Amino acid sequence: MTLPDGPIEAITFDFWNTLIAEDGTSQDHRSEHWVEALVGHGHDIDEAGMSAGMDELWRWYNVEWQAKRVVTAEVAVTKLVEALGVEPTPPLVATMLEVLHAGRDPEHMTVAPGIGDALEAIRTGGVRVGIICDVGFTPAPTLRRYLAHYGLLGYFDAWSFSDEVGTYKPDPKIYTHARSSLGVTGAMAHIGDLRRTDIAGAHDVGWLALRYTGLNDDSSELPDGDVVIGHHREIAAALGL
Repeated sequence: MTLPDGPIEAITFDFWNTLIAEDGTSQDHRSEHWVEALVGHGHDIDEAGMSAGMDELWRWYNVEWQAKRVVTAEVAVTKLVEALGVEPTPPLVATMLEVLHAGRDPEHMTVAPGIGDALEAIRTGGVRVGIICDVGFTPAPTLRRYLAHYGLLGYFDAWSFSDEVGTYKPDPKIYTHARSSLGVTGAMAHIGDLRRTDIAGAHDVGWLALRYTGLNDDSSELPDGDVVIGHHREIAAALGL
């Protein structure tokens, strides 16, 4: 591995499957509460119908995500309601949005092993720390709340969430936003689990790209990271700290 010219001044982290992972029941959680919301507004929807609607929603979202067309929580909820054959009235959409803003109980999530110690070491080494995250259906304020729950929020100097920046990785604009927000002009690095978004995006802007496999190992044949690590304890060495 060859480090960029000069020391790494800042590193950005992907969020999902790099800092925190869901336990696989998040869709069930949303489905249950959305059925309750729809029934409460007078619509006859059961779990099976909701499951089919959410499957359709995810298929549509993945097309939008790969095309870098940002989907806000409100747009996602509206799309789901329409897929269920229900009129997306403002009161219904507002009730369903509350489910996304409330989020899940963080105790049902997995924090990447060793991330706290790694962030402490990075900050001690004088490197600034940010987040570049492609938000799914859970909005940025809720993701910040998850980090705060686990005592991690204070390690980050800036955030570039897709629903706030207006684009997804690997669009260089979200990386440029991160650099500007962090206030650095020198060499930077990004770490994430996905080759198409995290690795390609970092390479496109000339950053050191680290692929993290501890929570998800992307086995696609797309170009790999400059460094591949299985535990966050390896980051400091990869940055030359």
